Amino acid sequence: MPIIEDFAPFPNTRILIWQITETVDILLSKIQLDNSSKQILDLKKKEIHKKQFLAIRNILELMSSEKYLVSYSELGKPYLNSKKNISVTHAGSYAALIVSDKQVGIDLEEFGEKIKKIEKKFLDVELDYPIDLSTSNLLVYWNIKESIFKSLENKPMDFRKNIIVLPLEKENNKVKSWYINNDEIYSFCSYYKVFKNYTLAYVIKE
Repeated sequence: MPIIEDFAPFPNTRILIWQITETVDILLSKIQLDNSSKQILDLKKKEIHKKQFLAIRNILELMSSEKYLVSYSELGKPYLNSKKNISVTHAGSYAALIVSDKQVGIDLEEFGEKIKKIEKKFLDVELDYPIDLSTSNLLVYWNIKESIFKSLENKPMDFRKNIIVLPLEKENNKVKSWYINNDEIYSFCSYYKVFKNYTLAYVIKE
């Protein structure tokens, strides 16, 4: 079973993570795509991108007897044909999603040293915290900010200026964060996990 994590952090909220080991043909054989989804798949040229797209659809197929249909805004934000909200993420051989009745976002990143080269492009006040900016911590900060970005739409977004994350709390893997743009302020409960090969964060708008 390619599902490696399946948990419900809150009532009416579920997160699933899929490790992609299948071929495109096997992933396709497990689901039925509507014409719109087939067109999106055809536009993806790289095999890994096709696999990531199909893994998300396989997760949706597994998680509910209700047949979720996914559509996308002009900016690429996914929506379900229900009252629930969805956010998706994929990196390398992993894909994940969160479905909730709350406004949510999720991001997953594979371990890599590239994040150290761009830390000043997405961190500001966080650079002054008395914590070790290790690769995993940098990835978690990116995960959280990317998750907030995904949870909002049509908002001015500079990761350095508009999103603030408090120091990471190693005891419970939870931290407060905010989106701030002049008088427009949204607070988020942000949660994260560090695994062997990847980091994951998800946020819930308060």
